Amino acid sequence: MANELDPTVRLAPGSLPEPAPEVPPAATRRPAGLLIGGGLAVAALLGGLLWVLLPGAPPGPAPEIATAPPRPVPPASPLLEEAAILLLQAEQPRMVRVKSNPRVFVLLFTGLEQQGAALNRIAALVEKRGLPRDRLLNEAELAAAIAASGDTPATWFYGHDYRLADLTRFFALAERDRVALNEAELWVRDRLREAVAQVAPGESLALVSAANAGPRMDAAMRAAILKHELSHGHYFTWPGFAEHVHMVWRDRFTEADRQALTSFLGREGYDTGNAELMANEAMAYLLFTPDARIFSAAALGVAEAQLERLRGLMREGLPLP
Repeated sequence: MANELDPTVRLAPGSLPEPAPEVPPAATRRPAGLLIGGGLAVAALLGGLLWVLLPGAPPGPAPEIATAPPRPVPPASPLLEEAAILLLQAEQPRMVRVKSNPRVFVLLFTGLEQQGAALNRIAALVEKRGLPRDRLLNEAELAAAIAASGDTPATWFYGHDYRLADLTRFFALAERDRVALNEAELWVRDRLREAVAQVAPGESLALVSAANAGPRMDAAMRAAILKHELSHGHYFTWPGFAEHVHMVWRDRFTEADRQALTSFLGREGYDTGNAELMANEAMAYLLFTPDARIFSAAALGVAEAQLERLRGLMREGLPLP
């Protein structure tokens, strides 16, 4: 049975707002006919001037000048620091952006159930142990996987973190296999499109999540989970961050260190065959999970001094926003 406090952490129908109009990615959102439309606009402008200036032009107003239709502009996500994000208690799902690292976007949910409905199936594809990596689970398969872990849709993950490539693959697989996404997943798709439109073409980004505090997660635990998820956002986007983490995992940690961390992460339900996931999660637990109910020397099965040694090795030289 998985630890109920797994921090890597279904929506009731109708509890999310209708998805916003689709916003194409920044690299492709220029209308296909823009160059042609621009040429027509120039021709119309010249024609209008000739209409007015040429001798013998018939009386009456000049023809209207053709203009290209305006491109849709996605709403800008508020830029907030971690402390300000923590103060938010979402009344409905929303997205904000991390001020110190604007490539990281935070999805805020009213509760763990709503968060699970939106993101659990992505988690199944990307990082949960023993689940397919080449297709999406259907609703029955997802429910069975969660039940087999001993969790509920609300507690399978207490927070989520995904890079752009993983999210893009999830939605591409859904389209390829004609998988019907639920309302919450469609909401995430629309927020992803908005996020892509807010960064430079080709720039990396990450979506992480946090739910409001409630009976299963008090304010202190919520703060620890948000910090944990933001560290993954930095791993996916901040220059040199992931390289440092992998150097420490490979060169500074001993085989015994890696085995202890891998065993802990396996008990938490992570795919231990994914070496990158192991290093990424080790970093987040060691340095950015300040709640002993979630992670501690006892949970890792080592002495306090050993845990502090691992933290020091990971912390030294880590580039931060």
